[in-house]
Amino acid sequence: MQEDQYLVPDYYPDFHCKQGACRTPCCEGWPISVTLQDYFNLLGAPCSPELRRRLDGALHLCQNPTPEHYAQICPRWDGVCPLHREDGLCMLHAEMGEEALSAVCRMYPRGVRTGEHREASCANSCEAVVEMLLNRRDPLRFIPCPVQHCLPDAPPRRHLFHTFGREQDTRLWLLRFLQERSMPLPQRLLLMGRALQAVEATLNDRNEARLDALLSGQETLDAPPAVSAGHDQLLQGLAAAEGMLEVIDGRSRSVHDYGVAALTHFGAGEAAFGRYTDAAASFIRLIPEWETWLEHLLVNHLFFTQFPFQDRPVSLTDEYLSLCACYALLRFLLLGWTALHPTREAAADVTAAAFRLIDHTDFDRIASPLMHRLGCDTMEAIAALLSL
Repeated sequence: MQEDQYLVPDYYPDFHCKQGACRTPCCEGWPISVTLQDYFNLLGAPCSPELRRRLDGALHLCQNPTPEHYAQICPRWDGVCPLHREDGLCMLHAEMGEEALSAVCRMYPRGVRTGEHREASCANSCEAVVEMLLNRRDPLRFIPCPVQHCLPDAPPRRHLFHTFGREQDTRLWLLRFLQERSMPLPQRLLLMGRALQAVEATLNDRNEARLDALLSGQETLDAPPAVSAGHDQLLQGLAAAEGMLEVIDGRSRSVHDYGVAALTHFGAGEAAFGRYTDAAASFIRLIPEWETWLEHLLVNHLFFTQFPFQDRPVSLTDEYLSLCACYALLRFLLLGWTALHPTREAAADVTAAAFRLIDHTDFDRIASPLMHRLGCDTMEAIAALLSL
């Protein structure tokens, strides 16, 4: 383990694993990547006969192995990690200690970015993170902090936009729009869309003076109109969310059952409108502070993924469409599942499952083309989607 100074959300130093108390273990359903060094360490590890039997059955070479992704610990037929004990703990960790684990298991849910901007945060796919954010009221702040990790420095990233060395400053500036609590969260998302349009035009024009004016607050953005939640807008947004889920649902085991339950509960047509508005009212009663919670989730997600300057050759507009898809999918699943299971624990479970898809698959690559295909690529259509 090495220790360096990183920029982190202020909750990061206090995060603690639930250590076997999770309702959904973090290893469930996922093959766990193992490096070349970890693989041979595990092959020769002195351990009990039972652990050796499980390890020998769990380790499988990757189809195209590399030193960083040489093998996998594959889940059983039921999705459970073969090293998972009945008490919820990892047999390898319990018997041989943390250093015997693969780098993925040692670090999760912590995401450490070792590139030019050294940052660390925790993924929303962990139910402990989701519950911690659910119980928080103050906006997330970002602070310097020493971070222990076992990762090598990342290779230089491709720079798809010339940011005048202000990439991190720009990302943090964008996050503040989501924390502008003088307006409802959907309206903040529309305001962020305007901010991204301004940033994209500024970077494309190589206009450093305007970027400085935006980041310093010398140039301000007009607030968009409040998001309407009228009958027609809600039906339009609901149809888009259903279409999105029907495509995405089949790509992720983590959201499948939640998605089927939500689609079945809401149904279609006019009946869906009534059921959805009832579910929205029930959700507010269950979690009155829902906007604060979703604010934290989105801010944490965007910092974790280094939005909007991810290593993908797409426009900032497409990155914004993926963010709107993330919000709409999360709202749809939350309202559908908690209408059937009205507990805060159920809300945390479906949220963690949604972010297992959003944060750990190619969701962003799928979501923006899907938004175009569904016609959700104008500000009017986005406003309808955000009215959910």
